[in-house]
Order: sequence, then C-alpha cells, then structure tokens
Amino acid sequence: MLPQLYILPILVAAAHYLGAEQFGRQSYIAFIEVSVVMLVSGGMPMSLTRYIGETLGRGRPDAVRSLLRWAWAIELAGCIIGGAVLIGAALFGAQPTTAWILAGVAASLGILHTVPSSLLIGTQRWRRASTVGLITGSIATPATIAVLAAGGGITGMFAVEVAASIANLAWTSQLAQRTLGELTPSRARDPALQAQTLRYAVFATVGVMLTFIVWRRSEFFFLQRFSTYTQIALYSLSFSVINALVQIFEAVAGVVTPAVATLYGAQAFERIRSGYGRALRLLVLGTLPLTAASLTVGPRTLSLLGHQFKGTGPVIVIMLATFPVVPLVRTSTGLLHGLGRVRFILLSGVFAAVTNVTLDLLVIPGHAAVGAAFANGGAQLVAAFPVLVYAAHAVGGVELRASFIARAAVLAVGVGLAAWGGVAAAPGGAGAALGVVTAFATLLLLAPLLRVLPSEDANWIEGLAGEKLGGLVGRACRRCAFGMPEPETTRSA
Repeated sequence: MLPQLYILPILVAAAHYLGAEQFGRQSYIAFIEVSVVMLVSGGMPMSLTRYIGETLGRGRPDAVRSLLRWAWAIELAGCIIGGAVLIGAALFGAQPTTAWILAGVAASLGILHTVPSSLLIGTQRWRRASTVGLITGSIATPATIAVLAAGGGITGMFAVEVAASIANLAWTSQLAQRTLGELTPSRARDPALQAQTLRYAVFATVGVMLTFIVWRRSEFFFLQRFSTYTQIALYSLSFSVINALVQIFEAVAGVVTPAVATLYGAQAFERIRSGYGRALRLLVLGTLPLTAASLTVGPRTLSLLGHQFKGTGPVIVIMLATFPVVPLVRTSTGLLHGLGRVRFILLSGVFAAVTNVTLDLLVIPGHAAVGAAFANGGAQLVAAFPVLVYAAHAVGGVELRASFIARAAVLAVGVGLAAWGGVAAAPGGAGAALGVVTAFATLLLLAPLLRVLPSEDANWIEGLAGEKLGGLVGRACRRCAFGMPEPETTRSA
C-alpha cells in the first residue's frame, strides 16, 4: 500500500511549481507513457502471473524458468516498439522534446519490468515485489520535489523517473533470478504451457484496452481535443488523488489473481470462495468511511493549491461518488482472471467502454473536466454490476449480510458528518486537518459501538496478527465484532 502514497506529495509539488497549464502538459505526457506501457505489454503480465501461479499449484515449478525466458523475448520486442512511439513523437515536434524522449526511455524500461515483476507476483513473493518500489520511491519522491524546486520543470521530473526505472528493473530482475533459483535449478520447456499463456494473453490484451478506456484517464484524449491543458490539469489532479486512494485498496486486488490461480491449480475451491467473500467485506468496511470523509476534506485540501486549481472541487466529488465500487470491481476482476474467466471480462468491458466513449463525446465538449469525471464515473458503474454479480456466481455465492451493510453505512455517515463539522469549524488548511482528526476519532468511537466487523473476519485478522500483536489486535477486533464465529476449517482459509 505504501508506495502509492508517494504520488500525493509529488502531485502537490508539481501543481505548485509548474502551475495549471504546465502541470496539465506533464500529466498528458505521463498519460501517454503509461498508456504505451499498458497497450504494448498488453495482457502478457496478467497471463504470466496467472499461469505461473497455476503451474506452481499443479506442482510444476520446473516449467516456470522456460516460460519466463520466453516472455523476456516477447517483451524485449515490446520495449523497442514502446520506446519508439514516444521518441518518435518527440522527433515529430512534440514539446518539450527532451521530456518526450525521457518518457520513451521510461516506457521501455517499464515494459521490460513487467517480466520479473510478474514472476515475483505469480510466485507470491509479496515482500520482494513491494520492497523495490518502496525503497526506490522513497528516494525518487524527494528527488522529484527537489528537481521541481530547482527549476527542472517537466523534463527534470521525467529524468528522475528514468533513473528510478533503471534501479527498479535491475533490482527486480536480480530478485526474480533469486526466486527462480529457489523454485528449481532445472528448466523443462513446455510448449503447451507457452501456447496457453500466449492465448490467454491475447484475450487479456483486449481486456487491457477496455480497462484503459474505462478505468484509466482515456478522457485526456477528449480533453486535449475539446478543451485546454488547464482543464486536463484539473481532471488529472483529481483523478490522481482518487487513484492513489484506490491503489491503497488495490493492494488487496493485486494479490488476488496469483493466489486464486494457485488455489485453482490445487482445486481448493472452498478457500477461494471464503477468501473472496472476506476481501469484499473488508473492502466495503474500509472504503465507505474513507469516501464519506473525503467528500468534505478532499475539496478543501485541493483548494489550498491556489486559484488555478479551484475548479477541482466538483470534479473530485463526482469521482468520489464511484470510489467505493472501484476496489470491489478490481478485486472481482482479479478473481475472474485467476479462474481463467476472461471472456466475461471482455464482454462486460466492451459495453462499459462504449458507454464511456459515448459519454465522453456528449459531455466533455460542453463541461470539460466536470464532464470527464461524469463520463468516467458513469462507465465505471456500468462495468461494476455485471462483474460483481458474475464473480459471486463463479465462486458459488458470497455472504454480505444486510446487517453488515447497514452497520457499515451508519459508520460512514457518522464519519462523514464528523469530517464536515471539522472542515466547517476552521478556514483553509486548519479546517482540512481538523476534518481528518474528527473523522478518525469518530471512526474509533463508532466502530466498537456499532460492532461493524463480522466475527469470522475478526477471528481471521486476529490470527493474521501473529503472537506479538495478536492480543492487542484481538481485543480491538472483538470489541468491533458481531455475529457467531464460523467453524475453524473455514476460518483457516
């Protein structure tokens, strides 16, 4: 979760030192870079992660080494193509030229990085996978802010990104090599496994393109065509703040696909069902209060960046309306990928993408950043319902009791009202800070009073805490728990 929080100070610094128009230009270049990485890598990272997990679940670690070597060859070609796209844009006059070239280098490195990263995630080496980004981000974040303060501008930001990307690729590759050595010293080529991985990657690539439209900043294309870089900045800033919050909860979604694929390979279906249900319950319990507090604290906080960004208030409020749904859908999509149900993801994604583009064309020309937020949120809601229903059906049903939903909703309302009172009590940054404090204090007060945590989840969290923290965490969980505990065999899942 932690590396996602590095985004926020960089956003504040970039908005302060660049101003709205230049911030919008930088955001557009970064958007093109990320888009190239997504579209060129396609579904290969997802497919690799899934089939590495399933192969290990079936007891075939010897096939992983050959599969990874094959993937390196594919992504090496993608690295050349991706870098050429952005560097070509610079050569054809995109400004600032050096920033576009550096973005091309960073995109190439990012495409290569997907291979060792997929291995670490597929083998569930969570600590290794997260440590790299945590440490390099802790260096790159202050370095980026320092470069901006020194007048390095847009080009300086991308130069720091290239340096961090080199470090990430080198370090992650070394960790991946160590992981391969731990799995098996031998290599057994499996053409059937490679064919399965490639076939799934082709389907998943279509899904990536649809994800790009619905869940990423595809509205940038329409804002760049129908509006200004200032409006891009307003939308980008709000989107990036929301995305940073989403990424915190996507730490859950990120572990779902390889874990489910491994359990699927081992035919452990009950553990899949139990784990998925628990993930949904804990996500609901985390996102609803955060959304309620952010609806008042968010606009006040962004207003502190200056008059150039005063239009972010309504944009972020519209985006927050759909925020609780996003982690649930991402987790459900991760489950379906782990189960190999990619066709349904594609069908629902096509419908949502058509909705997104239609709304973009209808509302962005007249309403700019506000219209972009509305279009994006509407498409996300269209995508959410069928995926959630189908995922629950795929695992044989998920228990979300009405009493649990009601308790979580009351908790969110209480936290939201407390945040609103804090923000209204003081002007400027003091009000935003007071809103955060009152919201958190109310959360701590209401959670045990309302008993918002199902007992089976409280028992699971207590067991997860281990011996050192088990007593403290256990007491806190029991104070917030309701209902009867589930049988020990289910709880262990």
